[in-house]
Amino acid sequence: MGHHHDSGGADAAARQRQQASAISDYIACGIEHGCGACVGLELEHFIVRVGDHAHVPYLDDPVTGALGVGSILERLAPFYTEKVYEPQDDGSRRLIGLARDDASLTLEPGAQLEVSISPLWKVADVEAVYRAFRSELDPLLDGLGYEALALGYHPSARAEDVPLIPKERYRLMDRHFRETGRHGACMMRATAATQVSIDYSSEEDAVRKFRVANALGPLFAFVTDNSPVFEGTPVAAARRGVPGADMQGGVPGLPVPERMARTAVWDDVDAGRSMTAPGTFEEGFGFTAYAKAVLDAEAVFTVEEDGTGAARGVAQEGRSFTAAFADRQLGRKEVEHILSLFFFDVRFKTYIEIRVADSLPLEHALAFVALVKGLFYSEEALGMLDARLAGTDAAAIAEAKAALRAKGYGAEVYGRPVPEWLDELLGMAQVSLRRADRAYLEPLARLVAARTTLVDAGPEAPSGSRG
Repeated sequence: MGHHHDSGGADAAARQRQQASAISDYIACGIEHGCGACVGLELEHFIVRVGDHAHVPYLDDPVTGALGVGSILERLAPFYTEKVYEPQDDGSRRLIGLARDDASLTLEPGAQLEVSISPLWKVADVEAVYRAFRSELDPLLDGLGYEALALGYHPSARAEDVPLIPKERYRLMDRHFRETGRHGACMMRATAATQVSIDYSSEEDAVRKFRVANALGPLFAFVTDNSPVFEGTPVAAARRGVPGADMQGGVPGLPVPERMARTAVWDDVDAGRSMTAPGTFEEGFGFTAYAKAVLDAEAVFTVEEDGTGAARGVAQEGRSFTAAFADRQLGRKEVEHILSLFFFDVRFKTYIEIRVADSLPLEHALAFVALVKGLFYSEEALGMLDARLAGTDAAAIAEAKAALRAKGYGAEVYGRPVPEWLDELLGMAQVSLRRADRAYLEPLARLVAARTTLVDAGPEAPSGSRG
């Protein structure tokens, strides 16, 4: 009896090792396949009606005939080589994504339109791909009386009024997040981000960049704060104590974000898969430790083939990924699925994705890309930051976010005044970037020099509707 039990335990341990090594090997692929010092950009947009900024959902309006974001994708399809469809319960399918060599379009849960630009060496090349995308999108939106806004939080809608797009993944995630934190609905339906991806040359290089990016996350989130409205109320009004500007807005338990509203939302979605990845600052952290952390977490759902061979999401009702995949090997598809269900401030794929910035107008998004490039691809800057941030941990990061939300430029972070930090970060990037890339830092440098952020200008600030 005992012998049989031991053997089962040994089998389970072996399977766990196989799962962890499948994930860590996948992350390690980035060492060979990254371009060395490229940057990738993902920028999410709200499609809204011109004038009142009313939300444009995925589906066409059955009463007025107004086109939805799904129909906009259909009209953009001729510019792309690949279409991505989601099968529906009635046997039909819906277009939810487009792709070509230099970029892909995907939809976030509330029909936010995300453009993902393949990793490129020069910031100017990133700009060129984005402008090409806007040259196709904007004339189409103009004809419909719509515009694409780059903001961290929806400019007019309350999250609960925004319908999810017809994608099973999002329905299953929505159900999960309603049990794990107060802000799942807000995060899925009403936030939009700027995400920047960077390469690594070894596991040691990856871990160092990952830790530095996590530690700098609160400062990055602060300097890219672009959420002037939260659940229909101007954040600045709440900050100034304007009577009646409480941010509850009929949604019980939502806090008043002083600033960095999108960050506040993400930090109260699911402690097991947002904020700082477990173990990031512990000794021995690396690809295997990250793999084990995600395998131990709740699976939310897995993708299984049904009787017809179609892929279907199956809710895992609290089981971990280790348990959910106990009886099979993890292939590339399963690994990508697992990694995609974690939303840490910084996460691993075959690159490091820095996810803390709000959706930004193009010139500010490119400035953030340049800042990240200047800090993480300079051995001198990275080494200096690594030394300066030694001893940082998840608790210190949470404290830094709270201080920045409460005091802005008047806060101290990791024992130093915020202006000192930001001046230094921009200075480091200016020194390390080539001249052509350095010029892109200017919009962020202007904000920092004025000790202000985009959100301080309030809801009427430019939001990049024209890129």
